[in-house]
Amino acid sequence: MLSELLSLQMTANRSVVTRWLTWISLATMFSTACWFLSQWQFARAEEVQEANSIVLANYERTPVALEELLPQEATWDKALEYRQVKVSGNYLPEDTYLIRNRPNAGYPGFLQLIAFKTDSETIIWIERGWLPTGSKQDAPDLVPAVDKTHREITVRLRPTEPKLDRGAPAGQLPSIDLVAASVGLSGSVYDQAYGRLVTEFPELPKGEAMPMPELNQGNHLSYAMQWLLFALMAFGAVYWTIAQDRRRAAGLAPRKLKFLTKDSDAEAEDKILG
Repeated sequence: MLSELLSLQMTANRSVVTRWLTWISLATMFSTACWFLSQWQFARAEEVQEANSIVLANYERTPVALEELLPQEATWDKALEYRQVKVSGNYLPEDTYLIRNRPNAGYPGFLQLIAFKTDSETIIWIERGWLPTGSKQDAPDLVPAVDKTHREITVRLRPTEPKLDRGAPAGQLPSIDLVAASVGLSGSVYDQAYGRLVTEFPELPKGEAMPMPELNQGNHLSYAMQWLLFALMAFGAVYWTIAQDRRRAAGLAPRKLKFLTKDSDAEAEDKILG
């Protein structure tokens, strides 16, 4: 009989230990996933901070000549985003696009994109502002016209946008994909960056200027800390469960979590009366 009891106890102990190891393994896997998610959020926070720093450093910086800052064959450098450059030349009115799905202040609209030939015979695309969607058609009611008069313009550099896998009506593009926009152009063309118009002389009617990007830090740091907290809570839950099993094995009543249980009024009175 004694040997049978010892065998049962050993079997029970092995079962408990196996259960503990299973919980520890699950907590380890969960915590590892939480750690990777926290690192991803930390990386996102760094990216946002870097992007904000570039905007703050470049947005009102003194303009320089386009060729000095970004030669036509140069690879795009994200540190140049929103840098102001000066260009002289003339618009190419026949090479104009409307960029679809560009909301502004909560309203749907388009961006006007026009080719500009510089005095050095290179072509750079210029975004000339936002135009609201028309009341009766999926296009602006009025598109400002341009001419070939020689002009001096100041623009902020922006990178080309990725190609989107959807079509658009003639004269429109789903994104500022400069390679697609430049298909019909000949000569040297900037296909790595375009300019967002700041000023021009002589002036022409143009769309509404897009606002400065919002410098928002986002919630990435708080999310990262939450994932780390979840990882710690997983091991805390395992520790608590193992402690409860050990109390049961010792013949003691399991502890109750105070914030999950409340004594009834009768129990409270009994405690007071002793």
